[in-house]
Amino acid sequence: MEGSEIEHYLQALDEELEKRTKVRKPVRLAVVGGVYMMFFVQNRASTKDIDVVPLDFPDTMNPNQETKAFRSAINAVAKRYQLTRDWMNDIVASFTPEMGPITLWRSYTNLQIYVPKAEYILALKLLAGRARDEDDIEALCEQIGVETRAQAQTLVDRYATPEWQKECNLQATFDDLFE
Repeated sequence: MEGSEIEHYLQALDEELEKRTKVRKPVRLAVVGGVYMMFFVQNRASTKDIDVVPLDFPDTMNPNQETKAFRSAINAVAKRYQLTRDWMNDIVASFTPEMGPITLWRSYTNLQIYVPKAEYILALKLLAGRARDEDDIEALCEQIGVETRAQAQTLVDRYATPEWQKECNLQATFDDLFE
């Protein structure tokens, strides 16, 4: 998905949410991942999906009526535009630490999209420790000014407990990035 497509699909989701009575509006979501990298770091032209964290209702791992209504709206957009059902997903929501301050990025009648700070996105990417995130990590480090392992550790410490860092094998990620 490119930027204009993302904007179009968000507008379509807003329209679908209008039809749903079992979800409080506006639906508030935080975007992380590829969309954040495209619009705020500008190190890529597209993303395969929109990773979101619901701010006012449980994620799909622990669904309630609102979660199901929201998922129904996402599926309706997928059907209308022949997208995969996971074009927008909240898989990351189960693994995200507390975000801290967020900023409103896009506002529609029934949908508000927020973004966390770049430091938070970098912490998520470092905790994920995926090879495919290396370009994003480098771009975020450059944008934020993180140049050393110690600076990266201090940043991650703000968002994740030592136990979580160990579980994510953070030190191995640091070994790869900060030789």
